[in-house]
Amino acid sequence: MTSKLFKPLCCVFALSLVGCGGGEVFTAPASSEFAHGNELLSATALTEDASHALVATQSEVCVWDNQLKARLYDCITGQGAEHVEFAGFSANKSRFFISNRLSVTLYDTRTGRSIGTWLTGQEIARDIAISAVGDTLVIAYRSGKAEVINTRTGDTKRFDIHRLDINSVALSADGQWAFTGSSDKYVKLWSTSDGSTRFEERLATRVNHVTLNKTASLGFAIDSVDDRVFFDLANQKELSEVASYSNFIEFTASQFINQDKWLLTGSPKMKMRLYRVADGELIAEYEAKQQRQRTSVLSVAYDGKQLYSETSDGLLQAWPFDKISTK
Repeated sequence: MTSKLFKPLCCVFALSLVGCGGGEVFTAPASSEFAHGNELLSATALTEDASHALVATQSEVCVWDNQLKARLYDCITGQGAEHVEFAGFSANKSRFFISNRLSVTLYDTRTGRSIGTWLTGQEIARDIAISAVGDTLVIAYRSGKAEVINTRTGDTKRFDIHRLDINSVALSADGQWAFTGSSDKYVKLWSTSDGSTRFEERLATRVNHVTLNKTASLGFAIDSVDDRVFFDLANQKELSEVASYSNFIEFTASQFINQDKWLLTGSPKMKMRLYRVADGELIAEYEAKQQRQRTSVLSVAYDGKQLYSETSDGLLQAWPFDKISTK
């Protein structure tokens, strides 16, 4: 299966591995790749289908059409585009945001024009999430507070959600529910309208990363040691846990895909992994190309045909999954 987005590579499937639960772990080389330049990136973002990419260096932000293999417009420069650490697209691809932790700016994807900028004041942003149509932003702060921004009206609300740093935030498609993980060891699902908590659970140690599906019925959280839990948020219970004997697994990006049956993840160690939600089994693993001593997978995506990874080296790679059962 060859992507139309990138130049084809010779593709010889690697031998399967054996997962912790005894099942086979699919692995294969990249089927195609495309480089968004040769500079080290401070942040990246992919649209959910990998049709567009945002790549940020220390001095500029560029938006690419991956099908045309061209920038949409001149790269964004200036104070707001320097030292960007967070970036993301709305699911409908109409908006994207960038942030240097002290401010967040929202842009129109089609034109590259700024829609609005919000300052964090005395707070330091730890993570940011955007709703499907870009009308809601949630900023997670080091203080344990979270700020909800209505990007259409400019109205903002701040809520005391956690006692310590919020390290990760994910948002439902409609922007009504936020899922956060904190150094206070808790994950919480809470309303962006009034800050009320619908679900909370305490993990063993500091929560480093969370993921939420579009309907806020399914969540995932990973702590700093060995808790890697899928939550059935609709019924407020633990669903499964990632099957692994390794401690200190870290995720830089994640996304529920295949009708929420799989969790696609990226890591700081060149790895992109695919887990089955029902039982936490690792079902596929891919290794991105390393062009520097330290290469991280910063963004992941899925278009229904292939999986995609974007690395800190600015390399977008497409990966096959046709040998994996879609169940």
